Order: sequence, then C-alpha cells, then structure tokens
Amino acid sequence: MHYKSTTSGLKSLIDDPNFFLSPYGKENPEVELKATLMAFFKSTKKDDDHPKCRFIARYEWLKEKLNIDGRVFSDISCNDFHNILNNVQPKFAVLVFPAFYMNNPSSLFGHTLMRIDSSYQSKLLSHAVNYAAHVEDAGILYPIKGIFGFYKGYFKVFPYYDKIKEYNDTEQRDMWEYSLNLSEEEVRKMFLHLWELKDIYSYYFFFDENCSYNLLFLLEAARPSLNLTDSFGPWVIPVDTIRAVKNSGVVRNMEFRPAMSTRIRYIASLLDEGSQIKAIKIAEDKLDPDSIEIIDKEKRVNILNLATETIQYRYNSKVLNKDEYLKLFLSTLKERSKLGKSDDDPYNIPAPSPPENGHFSNRFSLGFGIKEGDLFGEFKYRPAYHSLTDADDGFLEGSQIVFLDTGVRYSEGKIRLWNLDLIDITSLSPRDHFFKPLSFKIKTGLTSKMLRDEDVHLVYQLNPGLGLSYKNRFSGLSYLLAEADLNLSGELEDNYSLGIGILAGTIKKITDFWKLNLQAEALFFGFGEKFQEYKASVVQGFRLSQNNSLDLSYSWNNIFHNDQYEAKLNWNYYF
Repeated sequence: MHYKSTTSGLKSLIDDPNFFLSPYGKENPEVELKATLMAFFKSTKKDDDHPKCRFIARYEWLKEKLNIDGRVFSDISCNDFHNILNNVQPKFAVLVFPAFYMNNPSSLFGHTLMRIDSSYQSKLLSHAVNYAAHVEDAGILYPIKGIFGFYKGYFKVFPYYDKIKEYNDTEQRDMWEYSLNLSEEEVRKMFLHLWELKDIYSYYFFFDENCSYNLLFLLEAARPSLNLTDSFGPWVIPVDTIRAVKNSGVVRNMEFRPAMSTRIRYIASLLDEGSQIKAIKIAEDKLDPDSIEIIDKEKRVNILNLATETIQYRYNSKVLNKDEYLKLFLSTLKERSKLGKSDDDPYNIPAPSPPENGHFSNRFSLGFGIKEGDLFGEFKYRPAYHSLTDADDGFLEGSQIVFLDTGVRYSEGKIRLWNLDLIDITSLSPRDHFFKPLSFKIKTGLTSKMLRDEDVHLVYQLNPGLGLSYKNRFSGLSYLLAEADLNLSGELEDNYSLGIGILAGTIKKITDFWKLNLQAEALFFGFGEKFQEYKASVVQGFRLSQNNSLDLSYSWNNIFHNDQYEAKLNWNYYF
C-alpha cells in the first residue's frame, strides 16, 4: 500500500483515491484493511468488476494470511487479469539502467525501469515496466512542475524492444541490465502488485518520488524483506537505487547493452579517417556500396558495417524517411553479405565502468587556500551530484549536474557564505564525423565577486552558454561556448549588469587518477553596470579512491582593472 511514517502518522505515497477502498485509506491502514475485507465479501459486482479481481494482490495476500477458503469466490472469474498474465508469463525480473543522456538535462541523472522476462529466449519479446510523469506541456515550466510535484506519475508496461529503440537507438544511451535472483513466485507477486497500480497515479517529484524510487516498491512487493524504500533521505538519484539493490544481494549478474552511437563510435575507431568518410558517404547516398576500392577485406567489412549502423541511426533520428532508409539499408546490406561473416561480427565492444562504481552522490569538501596574500579555510557541501573535475568512472565524460552546491569561507576572523549554486549544469558532448551535438551550460545562484568599490559582495548570477566541443587523444575534450551573464546586486549601478562573453577550455585525463581542466573566460558587460571581466584557471583532480579525491586549483581574475590570484587545495569526500 506504499505506507510511510510521517510526523502525523502513517501515510500512503499513492495519491489516487481509486487505489483505496476506504475514503480514509490513504492515512489509515486499519480502516483500509476492514474496507477491503468488507468489499471482498459484500460486493455484488461480477467477474472483472469485483474487488477481488481489481485488487488481486491484496486478495491473495489476505487469503494466505487469514486462511480464506478460495471456494467462497469460485464464481468470480478475473478474465482480464488472467489474459494479461498469460500474455506476459512473468518468470524473471531484470532491473535496467539507461545511462546518462547528454542532450537532455532531465536525463543527466539516468533512469531505471524493470524488465519482466518470460520463457521466451529473446529479450526483445519481454515487457518493460516504467514509472514516469504524464507530461502534456513540456515547456519552460517543466522543471519547476517536476520538482514540486505538479505531474501525475503512472506505471506503464511496454514491449522491451520499444524501450531499446527509445533509449539505445535514438537517445544514444547505453543500457545496463541487472538480472535479479527473484523466484518465479516472487516475480508473480510483483506482477500482481503492478496490476493493482494499473491506471493509478501518484504525484511525481523529480528529487524523491521519481522513476527510480517508485520502482523499488515493485521489488518490495516481490520480496518484502528487502525494505529498499526505507534507505533513502530527502532525495533519490537513480544510480543510488542501483547501489541499494546491489547491496541488498538481489542482483544475480549484469550485462552491458551499448547504444547504437557507442557501436558507431567503436567501429569508427577501428578505421582511419578516410575510411570513416567513405562510410558516411554511403550512409548519405553519396557513394555506392559496391564502389569501395579497398583490397583489405576486413577494412571493407568495417566500412560497410559502419555505414549500415549509421543508416539505421539516421532513420531512427528521422533524418531518413522509410523509403530512403530501405533503399540505402538493403543495398548496403547486400554488398556486405558478399563478404561473409567476419571475426568482429558481432563486435565485442568493451564495457565502460558500470554506473554504481562511480563516486557517491553527496559531496563534502574541506580545504584551505590563499587569496591576495590572505589565508582562508573553506567548507563546501553539495547534495548532488557530479562535476567536471570529479573522476569520470561510472559517469559520462564532459557531463556536470550540480544542485545546491554551498560554500562557506573563514578568513580574517570572519565566516561568510561564498557561493550557493542552485543549478550548475554543463554538457560537453563532443562532435565528430557522425554526430553533431551542441554543448551547453546553465548556472544560476549566488557567487562572490569583487565590484567597483574593490570589496567582495554576494551577487546573484544567471549564466547560460551554448557552443561546440571536440575530443582527441592528445588535447582531451576541448570546448568553446558563447555565453550570456546576468548579475543582480544592490552594489551594481541600476542594481544589475548584463553582458556576453566566451568560454574556452580543455579537460584532459592524464592518468586513471589524475584529471586536468584548463579554462579561460572573457565577459563584456554593456547593460547596467558596464565593465569587463577576464578569468583563467587550472584545476587538477586526483582520485584517491572511489569516494575520496583532492582538487588543486590556481585561478586568476581581472575585474574593474583589479587582478586577483587564488591558490586552493580541497579534499572531497563522497557519501
């Protein structure tokens, strides 16, 4: 029933009144239990409309606990339920984690869903169980509504191949599949509970009652001793639920399903640039597949395989219509079939570090530094989740999503709030011959800045940016973004300054434990308070263990013609 303890007593997290048989059932399990028994034995409804059929998980549980003679309900036929049960044939359960999606901020956290397998060998014929918000207006208010629970969330069942097409093929998201050691009877109990949740809503909250948290109730319905939903605080991040499930001992094994984009990039890495361009020209119908004049058979195989994958990706991305796709795909496949089977077909794509192997989501930082000859101590805390200078193990390189990063400094006998980053999101998605994404950033919150009076003040800042990123083995991940910057403060002329600028940098992984971020920025404020600001910094991150790291940084800032220099060392602990 999804009951949880609150300051005023027990309360169900289900919000739909149709889930309860008593008008007081949401807050009172005892009256709901009595109403349920009364409904089972007193209802005059027939077959599928009978409460026994609609709330079949409760019926079977009460039948077991109270030793109810099932013959009492022998004249009630739950045909709708049994038809669905026979169609799905639930035998095994697999927790699925579609990894981070760079080009959608709401997907940078990742996602979880459940796959229910039957006796069929093909996973594509399985069913996927997904909890998500029902969104009809994904406009500018989408994140606000998602944070404060204005959307209704529902459980839905889809063919698994639809989810693979959505996440793997279209959104470029690798997928991790965690097979669970639930028995067939436990999986059946999960399915019974899922039936009761059909067309039932609970309000969706981006930070806690989200896709991953609500999915844990299905596991608890299957095996109540897991108590997974009691192990989280005020926010729930999908990868943390993966860790909780693994720590519970319910995971049997894990498999990696690479995204179509991962396959394309891997096959491309086996070819020189000229061969990659040939594959692109085939996919764009600018080169006939049978015109490749390359003697090396394996290289021809890789070119045609790469062209085939690219054609499918272009079709999934709606670049090609169906007729264009079939013409290109079949002609390329025909030429590929002449070369026979290859040793690298299918490709053995190496799996990256799984998401649960990354650092934990909360971060506490303690450090000290020197600024303009003055020593300072610093304390920082952020509840979520990953920054560009953190180790990339288990995360997507070039991604940053930070909420409520709070910094406090002690200097010259004073304690002061130094920064409060409400949101700081960056997506540096590299471009190549096959993919042309844009990189972006958005940062807003309070930051400390020296103003015209040569004193440091807290300023509210809104700083979006858009640009391009590229990656190579020598310079790492390089980026160039155009940006706007709005500052609000009573210490500014007209209380604000608005300008534009440019941000450039490169992120280079020197070793498995050493990461370097070089960055330069120039901002020109032409509205409100007029001034220029120039910045440069170098940050070195050293990974000590999964949840311990050091940051060593040096920065220069010129504002109102004043130079400021700062050196700082921070120890970071993730939990």
